Amino acid sequence: MQDWRRSERYLAFSPHPDDAELGCGGTLWSLGRRGAEVHLTVVTDGRLGTRDPGVPPDAVARLRRGEAEAAAAVLGARLHMLGLPDGGPFDAYDLRDRAVREIRRCRPDFVFVCDPWLRYEAHSDHRAVGFAVAEAALLSGLVHYAPDELAPWTVKGILFYFPDRADVLSPLDPEAHAARSRAIACHRSQFGPEDPYLARLDEQMRAQGLQAGAVWAEALHLRTRTDLHIPQPAS
Repeated sequence: MQDWRRSERYLAFSPHPDDAELGCGGTLWSLGRRGAEVHLTVVTDGRLGTRDPGVPPDAVARLRRGEAEAAAAVLGARLHMLGLPDGGPFDAYDLRDRAVREIRRCRPDFVFVCDPWLRYEAHSDHRAVGFAVAEAALLSGLVHYAPDELAPWTVKGILFYFPDRADVLSPLDPEAHAARSRAIACHRSQFGPEDPYLARLDEQMRAQGLQAGAVWAEALHLRTRTDLHIPQPAS
């Protein structure tokens, strides 16, 4: 399964505008630069992403859509926005079916999503989207599972970003790191140039890069479709 970098089509799911850029943006850009087709599906509208009580939620959602469009253009990704409400609530089965539709429509070899098993993950949007996409990756190839008319599609594997346990370090060359930074900078409503959260992520990527023999690396956890439904060996 280490050939995941040589596939032709990828689909990344992002609970909010900016999550995929933060977790695997450099990797997505690198895959696109190699010639792969990269899709980015943002699940929620990001309307809660402000600390300014004077900005109404609808205005925040419009602003964040524009930021997502700009970031996707930097990454070379085809953007899809589902527009679900930031913060939920979500129906788990509806969310799973939406993810199945996205997989069947985009037909990726590999899917990226945030790791819902991350310890101490307090944001329910991340948990809900991660679980829904993992289940969708398991079900999307079943011929009798059909939320709509789209043909079944079986993914080769799923890559969890912000993983609880990393087993893949994706090295970033300077161009990939710069592209990731430019994509994140598109989310001006969320991050300033000296944001401590971004500094912490960069510190983590530098530590991961040392392990990978590079300056920076993004941590991922790779699972095959079969891995999502059978007992796993103790680790």
